[in-house]
Amino acid sequence: MRQPSKWAVIVCAVVCVDIFVSILTPRSIGLTAFGDLTQCVLLFCGTLAILSNIRTSDKKAQLFWALMAFGCGMWFCVQVLWTYFEVFLRQEVPNPFVADVVLFLHIVPMMAALAVQPHTQRNVHSLRLGSVDFFLLLTWWLYLYLFIVIPWQYVAPNEAVYGHSFDLLYACEQIVLIAGIGLVWKRSQGSWHRIYGQFLKAATLYSIGSILAGVAIDFHQYYTGGLYDIPLVAAMAWFAAVGVMARGFSNDRPAEQIRHGDHSMWTARLAMVAVFSTPLMVAWAQFGGGAPPRVRSYRLLLTVAAMVFMGILVFLKQHWMDQELLHLLRLSKQNLDEMCGLKDELENKEQSLRWHSLELQRKNLELQEISYTDPLTGVWNRRYLEEILTAEAGQVLRNYERARGSDIRKLDHRDLIFLMVDMDFFKEVNDLYGHPAGDRMLQLVAERLSRVVRKSDVLVRWGGEEFLIMSRSADPSGTPAFCERILDVMTSEAFDLGHGIRVRKTCSVGWAAFPWSRRAYEAICAEEVIELADAALYRAKAGGRNQGIGILPREGSLAPAHAINLQSLQSDDGVLTYNVTVKTVGLNRINQLLAEGISSRESTDI
Repeated sequence: MRQPSKWAVIVCAVVCVDIFVSILTPRSIGLTAFGDLTQCVLLFCGTLAILSNIRTSDKKAQLFWALMAFGCGMWFCVQVLWTYFEVFLRQEVPNPFVADVVLFLHIVPMMAALAVQPHTQRNVHSLRLGSVDFFLLLTWWLYLYLFIVIPWQYVAPNEAVYGHSFDLLYACEQIVLIAGIGLVWKRSQGSWHRIYGQFLKAATLYSIGSILAGVAIDFHQYYTGGLYDIPLVAAMAWFAAVGVMARGFSNDRPAEQIRHGDHSMWTARLAMVAVFSTPLMVAWAQFGGGAPPRVRSYRLLLTVAAMVFMGILVFLKQHWMDQELLHLLRLSKQNLDEMCGLKDELENKEQSLRWHSLELQRKNLELQEISYTDPLTGVWNRRYLEEILTAEAGQVLRNYERARGSDIRKLDHRDLIFLMVDMDFFKEVNDLYGHPAGDRMLQLVAERLSRVVRKSDVLVRWGGEEFLIMSRSADPSGTPAFCERILDVMTSEAFDLGHGIRVRKTCSVGWAAFPWSRRAYEAICAEEVIELADAALYRAKAGGRNQGIGILPREGSLAPAHAINLQSLQSDDGVLTYNVTVKTVGLNRINQLLAEGISSRESTDI
């Protein structure tokens, strides 16, 4: 629990002291007094420690600890009476002992505590039936003691038969206690699982010690303070330690919910076994055991009384079950009437819900499209490109992976081309004519770019006056011609900004292909290619504007794949890359250059 190692050390210390005294001290009144007083102190401390856990808000936990403390308190009372005989009267405890019945019955409250099961949550009906089952078991244990042990103590006194009967029945009772603790320990969890585990160890040790002590008493080998007391002292100390260690966990709320119809099933079955065992006890009382006539008569009368009392409890249980059944039937009828009344309403609501669902889907699609669209220009925004870029780039890489080892020409028209378009001196429009005129110009730029891109291409407003075109299934060799068309469409006519304002503007273009290198197609990712296209745009700006520049891999370069990265390409001096420059020389001129194999490219160092 909080400090299990600390309390384990204390228990071990108490046991070690008891062993030391038992071995080194001869049998005497001093050893007897030490043994009796030690056990009294341990049981008193254990009762108080267990009782201290009753300070909890959970009613079931309160009942559990109260019953456990009551069982330990009965054990303490037996030990006090034993000490009175040996220490104060200084005489041997008589056998049969008058407090044996209390010693036997002190385990019953502990069984009752287990039947409470504070680690679970149960309804009132389950608790009511569980209480009846418990009283049936309690009656059965009392009946067994009165049937098996008491006749040889009062009806026909016989010390040998009494001792043997008591030891056997007491051992059976302790085995049932251990089995019950083990069952709830297995079904529990959390802090209650640890509490039950400690009680299981203490109860097992107590069972072993009491069996050994009982056998020694019957053979007149037992004396207080001897070695037979060591397991008992260890068990007493362990019970006290459990009570102290459990303080940090006794307030835990139950976490397990028992299903209806599954309430304490093992308790109910044991109760029924107890009821059906009484006819067998009648047969034993009449024909078995070779008992004297007085004992047989006593047992028959006792069995009849037990059967009557158990029958009353069974009748009470059946009465409560019938009441619960009738209550459930009334609830079922009421629920059926309510279901019939709600059927038509449910159908109407279902129809309405279906219509609203379709409307909601339509609105969601509209909202999704709005979230991916630039509100000023009506083209896609940057968020849309980020959403689709991973899938588009992945498809290109898969195409290259499938074509690994094939003719490189078969890979034509499989690349992604990223073109970054930026208007030249756009700030002058805002400064001279105002931001509304600048916004109108951006709308016109988006319209002109939409006329030159293919339906499969993606036009994105990247930010400010920058636009990004992602061309799908493209061939890098055809990009200069595409760039030429972009430059031409921007300079083809003046932009009409309204209110008699007409301006002519040029643009600059930077582009790069993905994959950048077909030989090392996984060297840089699509996002880095966009940055490379942006770097090419800055080259176009620095080179005089109104032109396009593409950064392409230099043919014949033998650089390893790990040397190809964004930083090396941006700082390359012409070993890995070369620039392709396109200027607005007219569409016919660019076609002529392409036919001559020049492709309007000018190689320069980066």
